[in-house]
Amino acid sequence: MNDGVLKIQGRNYATVAHRAEQAHGETIRPTGITSTTTIFQSLGPHHIITVTVTFRDGRVFSGSSEIIPAPAGQRASTPAQAAPVENAETSAFGRALAMAGWFGSGSGLAGYEEIARTQHLTPIKYQSGVTTPR
Repeated sequence: MNDGVLKIQGRNYATVAHRAEQAHGETIRPTGITSTTTIFQSLGPHHIITVTVTFRDGRVFSGSSEIIPAPAGQRASTPAQAAPVENAETSAFGRALAMAGWFGSGSGLAGYEEIARTQHLTPIKYQSGVTTPR
């Protein structure tokens, strides 16, 4: 088990699940998340998901991510292509949390899941729902 922070090429990246846990707080403190809203939209050939997170103290933050399915007529070759909507929604949620101050890494918005995809690592799920590379 890990603490929700995993290493890729020697750098630490927080998972979306870890950032969500921090944003909620141990006792759902007053700054905890009160709601999330997901919007799907098409911009030409691109399909975008935007997640807006509202906190108990009234702050509102949004993050977006593109839905990237497998190429037409081809089988999914990555976990992101196998579940493109869910993957994009998780990334958008993670980016909204990063905009609120729960960063994916010490140097940016991208969290573990996004970096794992770019490094062609196959995330696997374990009991808590947090992912770790194979």
